[in-house]
Amino acid sequence: MEYYAKSGKKILSQEEIDKVRNELENLIINLEEEFTETDLKVIKNNIAHLQDTKEEEQKTLKEHQDDIVRCAEMFFLEYGEYFTEKEKCLVTEACRIHDWGKVNLIFQRLVNPNLIKKMYPDIKQDTQIPHGFLSAVTISKKEFKRLSELFSEEDFGPFITAVYHHHDRDDCYEGSEIRKYAEKYYLKQIKEYLGKDIDKLYCSNLNKLLYRNNTCTPKFTVDSKIWNEYLLIKGLLNKFDYTVSAGYEDAEIVPDLREKKLKKNIEVYLQNKELRPAQKFMMEHKNENLIIVAPTGSGKTEAALLWLNGEKGFYTLPLKVSSNAIYSRIKTNYSYSDAALLHSDSMAMYLKEFDQDDTDIDEKYNRAKMLSQPLTVCTVDQLFKFVYKALGTEILAATLKYSKLILDEIQAYEPRIIATIIYGLKTIQEMGGHFAIITATFPPVLKTFMKKYGLSEGIQYQFKDFTEKEYQLEQFPRHKIRIENSEINIEKILEQGSTKKVLVICNTVSKAQKIYREIQERTENVELLHSCYIRRDRAFLEQKIMLFSESKKPGIWITTQIVEASLDIDFDILYTEMCTADSLLQRMGRCNRKGRYVPEEPNIVVYDDRNGVGKDRVYNSDMYDRSLRFLHEYENMLFSEELKTVYMNNVYNPEEITETSYYKEIEEWLKRFSAIHPAEYTSKEAKVRDIKSITIVPEEIYDKKQRLFEYGIDFLRKPNLRKEVRSIMKNRLEDVTLSMSIYNKFPKAVDRDVIGSKNGRNIMNIHRARYKYDFNHENGKGAGLLLNEELETDGIFM
Repeated sequence: MEYYAKSGKKILSQEEIDKVRNELENLIINLEEEFTETDLKVIKNNIAHLQDTKEEEQKTLKEHQDDIVRCAEMFFLEYGEYFTEKEKCLVTEACRIHDWGKVNLIFQRLVNPNLIKKMYPDIKQDTQIPHGFLSAVTISKKEFKRLSELFSEEDFGPFITAVYHHHDRDDCYEGSEIRKYAEKYYLKQIKEYLGKDIDKLYCSNLNKLLYRNNTCTPKFTVDSKIWNEYLLIKGLLNKFDYTVSAGYEDAEIVPDLREKKLKKNIEVYLQNKELRPAQKFMMEHKNENLIIVAPTGSGKTEAALLWLNGEKGFYTLPLKVSSNAIYSRIKTNYSYSDAALLHSDSMAMYLKEFDQDDTDIDEKYNRAKMLSQPLTVCTVDQLFKFVYKALGTEILAATLKYSKLILDEIQAYEPRIIATIIYGLKTIQEMGGHFAIITATFPPVLKTFMKKYGLSEGIQYQFKDFTEKEYQLEQFPRHKIRIENSEINIEKILEQGSTKKVLVICNTVSKAQKIYREIQERTENVELLHSCYIRRDRAFLEQKIMLFSESKKPGIWITTQIVEASLDIDFDILYTEMCTADSLLQRMGRCNRKGRYVPEEPNIVVYDDRNGVGKDRVYNSDMYDRSLRFLHEYENMLFSEELKTVYMNNVYNPEEITETSYYKEIEEWLKRFSAIHPAEYTSKEAKVRDIKSITIVPEEIYDKKQRLFEYGIDFLRKPNLRKEVRSIMKNRLEDVTLSMSIYNKFPKAVDRDVIGSKNGRNIMNIHRARYKYDFNHENGKGAGLLLNEELETDGIFM
């Protein structure tokens, strides 16, 4: 009997192709004015290639098994130096046996119903025991050890657990149930498939599993060495399985290990320029884990990319907008086309890059999700989910074992994310991966936590501070500070804004809107940027502020903390509300960024008004107070990069902040990660950030775009649409929405139901909101979403 791995993918019938074509053509007719030129090209390209859809050939289980083993062997030919011989054997053998359980008759009935119905007409069983469970009890510990002389008894637990759990399935079967099922539907078939006598299954293997995927298992206590071996086997097994199942032969695309194309391109980009100290250091220490502290403009990005030295890399940043900027910079400035972008909106970037010859954006996006490119730019959210020990996240840790990880601006993260990163780096380092943290400021308390969790300076990583005086010979101090114990001085801003570029940063959107309106009454030369604009308008304003920054025009921009790390802007003077030290130094980096002058008068004016400070507010009061207290020491003096480091070290002195909520939250999350049971979180629940927000569309925008919402959401329910077409439609809908944070209760002025909900199924979780929205598309001005101004309605809305 022939056994199959899965059902063949059915080709679309001519009727289905014609239906999709009609739907796409109608989409253009109905919503053409909503689409960009690139959108229309992609949609028309999809119409033109509809007939090219090919049927996927149904593979036998033997063919599928051979393909996965071949994929693993080809991978190890390229990346073998990162693995021991035992590790390679463990992964390869797991690839070989993990799908044996698929020969059971109930599975075969699903993938080959006609044959099974003919040969076994009396089968009544509907419930199938997962094939991974069957595979894992088909081999004994003795047989396992005979697979390789390198295998020891302690390797059996990680190996068999990886096979058993290679799919995320509820683990509610006892050995007796598996044995009973196998005697009826599996033993005869596995004997035939393997061509050898098998008298029984080894259900006692269940006792060797590192964990069970249910809530009734005992407390999780596994040595990190054993757990990391499991992460490696399970992660690479999944990687190769996903690769082959998606129709690809190679798990990695165009490795840069030999050619070192990116490194060479950066060297060309930097030719005729002397390498900066940080760049030299990172090149010379390319085989070490590093923490590099260096000021803005010191070439940290190029330094980190040179440190990669052609090896597989991940470049992480705190925000999607800064990830997009670095991705574009790598592709444009360094002429490196083999970079991938990975975050929740990355498909939108791929669509912008669409070329008429690029017939499969889906493939580019899918390969990015499979971590297959030699360099991936992403946020930490995509990589560090594995600290939650959730099934399905092992591929992340396994991939980072043979990669180099760059973490840019670590100080920008909140305590929970910092704890996630520290715990994740510990695992990555233990598995053999490498990391480099590059940052303008590095809170010393992080060193304390890193040491506590097995990452000690001089042993697991090297620390180098390039803000020290010896490295600043060519850079003059850029900042001088004055502190005001008052509200923001409108008169001074107006006076300076007539001749200089003035940046005002507020801690809250409402305060930014208030300052904007007060200044707008006195001058037209003022602009506003914050997070409460719909995505289309916010993107417009972000581009506008960057163009203004590069111009020679004077003027005033009122903003919030969204400009701290995401936008490359340079103003003459900064007026800012006081915040915590890490954010304050980031804000300073937006003033005299390029060191155009040495300030004689203060060019950083800080207002201590405590706006946005306290529990459930923007800034932690403990760290705010410390930041303010130590900042007074540097008032009315040139604030050099070296002094900024001293300031940061004083504020985040680990011996003095142990009782602060900031310290305790990091400590609490690190302890939590150490105690997590693998069945505790699902992959969807394993979120690096716990963002409590909803997506809304202001009612005025909805009224103008009602046809887009009604037709667009209905269109997304259509079957057989390619991913890039769905993404275009989602992007156009998201362009007129914004994310709104919610805290203790759902906002009264927001509709609880989502737009277009049908039979309880939500295509897009977008809520209508009756807050007033202020923005003029002709002049690009307006205050955005006004949370204190509700529209009058006739009572139907709610």
